Amino acid sequence: MTILIDIGNTSIKKCKLNKGKLYSFKYIDYSKNLTNPIINFFLEDLKSDENFLICSVVPEVTKIIISKFISENVEYKIINKNNFKKIVSPKVNINELGADRIINYLGLKYYYPLRKNFLVIDFGTATTIDIIVNNTYTGGVILPGLTTSYKNLVNSASLINNFQIKPTKLVYGTNTKNALLSGSFNGYSHMINGYADQLQKLFKKKFKKVVTGGHGFIFSKNTKDMEFHKNLTFSGLKYYYENF
Repeated sequence: MTILIDIGNTSIKKCKLNKGKLYSFKYIDYSKNLTNPIINFFLEDLKSDENFLICSVVPEVTKIIISKFISENVEYKIINKNNFKKIVSPKVNINELGADRIINYLGLKYYYPLRKNFLVIDFGTATTIDIIVNNTYTGGVILPGLTTSYKNLVNSASLINNFQIKPTKLVYGTNTKNALLSGSFNGYSHMINGYADQLQKLFKKKFKKVVTGGHGFIFSKNTKDMEFHKNLTFSGLKYYYENF
């Protein structure tokens, strides 16, 4: 059995892979300054003598976890981006490319084996749009994350209170709460749809548009021709484990 690990900027996720099946999905939100919760998240797995496959965009957290793995003498592997050179455009700086963004693309190979052109929209700490043309990672867009942006706005503006981001039909608001609700939901929807349209015109391609991450589900309902895949990263890690 293998434990697949996805280390993001604000959360760590894991699941089990056994006989080609993914199950037992778990996650924690974490702080880089508190190492004990991070270590404790894996204690039950260490006792089971599992091996681990790690995808991370946070090197300092990776070091904490690997140090524990080494002390417990367990097997682990980290995603090696050198394995991606054949599927990444030479114009892309692969050293600066987050491994999770390629892993998400690999996850699409299970769901759409005959498709070659994709836009992958990931609503994480940052909102990213990744462009796959003829099965080659071609580049992407990084936007401020939805939760991050509005959390900063709430913290910075004394007259704005905390609110919950959720679907709405409101085009505008007549009070602060509804104005924020419309701006967060419809504003981001228009931004993502606009980018998708612009990229399709630029590349002259009909992209398969896939959404994942945090608020991805609610936005997939308000964007054009987009499908939501909650566990896309883990599907990609499974593909990596089986093929690299």
